[in-house]
Amino acid sequence: MSLQIGPVVSGAFDRLVSRTGAILLLSYAVLMLAIQSMVNTVFAALYRQAGFDAAVEVLPLVLDIPLGLAAGGVLVASVLSAYLSIVAVRTFVAGTRESFPADALTRNVPLAVLNLFVGGLVYGVLVFAGSLLLLVPGLFLYVALVFMVPYVAVEDRNFVAALRRSYALTAGNRIALFGLLVLLVAVGAVFGGMVGFGASLLLPAALAQLAITLVQAPVSLVSLAVISVAFRQLRDAETGDSRPGTPDDSGTAAAL
Repeated sequence: MSLQIGPVVSGAFDRLVSRTGAILLLSYAVLMLAIQSMVNTVFAALYRQAGFDAAVEVLPLVLDIPLGLAAGGVLVASVLSAYLSIVAVRTFVAGTRESFPADALTRNVPLAVLNLFVGGLVYGVLVFAGSLLLLVPGLFLYVALVFMVPYVAVEDRNFVAALRRSYALTAGNRIALFGLLVLLVAVGAVFGGMVGFGASLLLPAALAQLAITLVQAPVSLVSLAVISVAFRQLRDAETGDSRPGTPDDSGTAAAL
């Protein structure tokens, strides 16, 4: 089956404009602010140690905590970000709009987070190495391995199996997937650029950074929703699943 981009986009939008989508968006926004706050606190401490006190003045959300504690906060927030991504992908693949799928918040979380971290690192290295050789190999690997996260989150695969299965599932649809991912990047860049440009003109530097940070939440969530719906469409076609890839309000794990 060829990837149907129209249904993927409409399916992602339907999942985002829902109760679960709103909860995930709010959670992402809070987490993005927490990460930015911890990162700014780390930089503020380093700036003070280097004698650049003036640079600290433009950083928003700087906390009065030690450097080590702030660095630990960045690590904890990164783990929470991986966990939230797992929950979001499980929810988007299931298509539940009113409640989260059963066990989506608790099933196999430590191993899923570990595999997502390691798999994401391997994925990034492969794409980077491919891009160093020529741009095309990097783009090819970026598209071919894009379903690593859904396989880890939804099917509880280890990252090696997830990368292998993603490569197989994308076969025959890589050009369509490339076009879909280019569209995602373009929309995110335009939206983020407009907000960033407007914020830099109308707001002080500190508030402008906050606005740009908050933009990352919907951009990240839209990307996860689109990739999740595309994954479900192609996986269901591969397995001969006759169920339509439309949202399911049952809140059960059966849709997974």
